Amino acid sequence: MKKLLLGIFILSSAFANAQFTETLSSDRPGQALSSSVVGKKVFQIQAGIDYFESSSDFYPSSFFRYGLSERFELNSGIILSGNEFASDLESLTLGARYVLNSNPEANLKSSLQFSYDVGATNKSSQITYILGSSFSENLSYTINLGLNFNEDFALNNGIYIFNLSYVLNEKVGVFLEPFGTFLKGDFQFNLDSGVYYLVNNNFQLDFLIGESNGFFTGAGITWRIPSKNN
Repeated sequence: MKKLLLGIFILSSAFANAQFTETLSSDRPGQALSSSVVGKKVFQIQAGIDYFESSSDFYPSSFFRYGLSERFELNSGIILSGNEFASDLESLTLGARYVLNSNPEANLKSSLQFSYDVGATNKSSQITYILGSSFSENLSYTINLGLNFNEDFALNNGIYIFNLSYVLNEKVGVFLEPFGTFLKGDFQFNLDSGVYYLVNNNFQLDFLIGESNGFFTGAGITWRIPSKNN
């Protein structure tokens, strides 16, 4: 694992110029990871809370992203749980995202995310291929295909997400998203949907509802802190 992380760091050093988009690109709302990285020297916080009716548990979460270059970012996430409002540590991940390919003319971008969960009772790692594109100016999609491994690097399961998003105007967008797991003789189908509101170019609010072995709902924010050079 140390060799893999070292290799990612070496790759990132090849890219020195910043790529800064006018508006933030968030993984929220929903389950899908964005194919974009945040941009060089940009720090972004994605925080929220989910509630699952089946267990009556709350899941506060925070995801931190920092761009080392236009193609590479480091990220870390923490998820708490418990019906006494975040009494237990559910997950603590350390990860990185790298843009494999970006073709503006074809409106296509692909990335690779690697993460390692050091906080879970059963340690695990995950690698996810991310593909983002669009059908039209307002209608876009993001596909996530991932493999999850246990601490001995034996395969746990496969993960799929298909996020279909529609931009209503400059401030508001909606999405529909099937997601779940596959492999090991098991296929799980879940569904969620939600809305986001872009308060300004660096701050976003979101809300979602879904079905995953029972009803769940969630809300959160994304806050981008650009470099002073941007």
